[in-house]
Amino acid sequence: MKAIKTSIILAATGLLLGGPVIAETVVPTSGHGYGGKTSSTATPLADGSTLIKQTTHEFWIQDPSEANFPAVVVADCNGAMLLSAEGAPVAFSGVCSATDIDGDTFIATNHSMTPDFSDCHWTMYGGTGKYAGVTGSGVCIPGGPTTADGSNTKFSWKGEWVLP
Repeated sequence: MKAIKTSIILAATGLLLGGPVIAETVVPTSGHGYGGKTSSTATPLADGSTLIKQTTHEFWIQDPSEANFPAVVVADCNGAMLLSAEGAPVAFSGVCSATDIDGDTFIATNHSMTPDFSDCHWTMYGGTGKYAGVTGSGVCIPGGPTTADGSNTKFSWKGEWVLP
């Protein structure tokens, strides 16, 4: 009888400690966007390289997904790019605050440490409303300028949302 009682106590303890596993839902995401430069400053550095700080206003169009988030969001982004003394890109990093038609907002970052941006990746950190607790990540693909002066650009992305 004592063995049965001990077994029941151990089993109950195991269930309580193990607890239910909360599954997150992973949803593929992809889309494209267009951005326009709203401000830019270039600071020459002592080694001949240049630090460029830039703000952009962007429109992101998401492909339909199981997450059913609004297809279009507007983002305000702040980025910094380091150019070598020869003018070649060395590194880029940016952070964006994106807002959808419902007024819900999320924060996303993007980074690249290669001159051709082949390692560009993005990360999403959640936000307000429907984006509360949502995370995600993936790759970003620069699409180049849409105007001759380079002040307007296009890009695309692929990755996944992780829904709470």
